Amino acid sequence: MPNHLAKKYCLALLSITFLLVGCRRPLDVTHVIDADSVLRSTPAIALTLKEEVEESGIGLHPERLVYKIKWLGITAGELVSEVKGIEELRGRKAYRIEVTARTVGFCSTLYRIEDRYVSYLDVEHLYSLRHEVHRREGSYKKDSATDFDHETGKAYFKSETDGSSKVVDIPSDVQDTVTASYAARFLPLEEGKTFSFHVYNSEKVYDLFLNIGAKRVMNVPRRGKKEVFHLVPFARLNGDQVREGSASGYITTDEDRLPFLVVIKAPVFTSVTAILVPASK
Repeated sequence: MPNHLAKKYCLALLSITFLLVGCRRPLDVTHVIDADSVLRSTPAIALTLKEEVEESGIGLHPERLVYKIKWLGITAGELVSEVKGIEELRGRKAYRIEVTARTVGFCSTLYRIEDRYVSYLDVEHLYSLRHEVHRREGSYKKDSATDFDHETGKAYFKSETDGSSKVVDIPSDVQDTVTASYAARFLPLEEGKTFSFHVYNSEKVYDLFLNIGAKRVMNVPRRGKKEVFHLVPFARLNGDQVREGSASGYITTDEDRLPFLVVIKAPVFTSVTAILVPASK
């Protein structure tokens, strides 16, 4: 396989993480459905999580989810998403969430990827307070952090790699690509509904929509047969729908709301899947 194709292949394999936890380009895989037609039939419900949490009393607990990324039955990558606990940041209590993504096996030999992302999700308001990026991809290296000030509506980006900085206007309740997937687990999911929220990524703010498809029963590792929702995301940037590849995922309907399977149809490399690895006893 030519080196430039190997690189694209490995990146395509890890792009599966964008639906699970979001990472480098979380919104590039979302044209499986047409945004205009969906929104005409089911107007999007704005994401308002604070009231939902206050009414239900739900919250995040320490957890570690491990996903194997596969193509044609070959394990080529691994994703680990972990809620570390609650810390204090700028006087606010926040869930610390860490995500690592890496290539393994022959894919790692062709193009080594070892990325780490750290996000802080406000416990009370369930929006992002800070997002850190630490990327190691081949010879490429990037370290940066973005702090979100929801009172002033500003995001403060700072690159530790080259010292550059940027201030970006943000809407209220903005998420980063990691916190968005966790915040979505708090939603009152229901067949046929479409939810919307704002997601900050690479110094841009996207409008992300999550369409809730039909329920079905699937076999979940170590949990047996479970009822799940079929989720289909799509996104807009500056009013235009993002159209690169397609993705869908499955999440359990119980109180755990466990995302356990994602399928991405990437150009050239057909379908790539990420499936939850059974927890160790």
